[in-house]
Amino acid sequence: MLTLWFELSIAALIVPTLALTHGLGLLGMSHMFNLTDEALLHKRLSPRSILLVAFMAILLFMLHSIEIGAVGLLFLFGGASETLTQALVLSASYYTTTGAGPETLPAGWRIIGHAESLLGLLLIGWSTAFLVRKIDRLQERASDRPEDERHRRLRAGSGYGGHEEQAE
Repeated sequence: MLTLWFELSIAALIVPTLALTHGLGLLGMSHMFNLTDEALLHKRLSPRSILLVAFMAILLFMLHSIEIGAVGLLFLFGGASETLTQALVLSASYYTTTGAGPETLPAGWRIIGHAESLLGLLLIGWSTAFLVRKIDRLQERASDRPEDERHRRLRAGSGYGGHEEQAE
């Protein structure tokens, strides 16, 4: 059985480790597929971009699975679970906050499980924000409303003081 301070220490290590893993995963995904905001403003909403969004969702699922697996291995090798399957199911249940109660982990592991629940909630939210931001950028490009063009010019540094500059 883990002592309270040791359990808190493990939880304190899990949080930044998984947050860093998640951040690096999102950054890697952005660079691998050129998903910067500027690059997405030059793409159109099309069947190809919809496939890209679907692929991003698959990659996000894989990223969350890696994070669940890391805590699952901790549960397995730390003695909180007897089998790998049980450890992964337990970790996934805590990570997604879908119903693992405190009695599902042995005493001395419960703080770690609840830390994983809070962290999973934050990381799933971060992934959702990431995906929505990328879709928003694609839709922004697809829209041809004049106000969107003014916003693009403002971001590009052309200004928008209510009057248009004459092209010579």
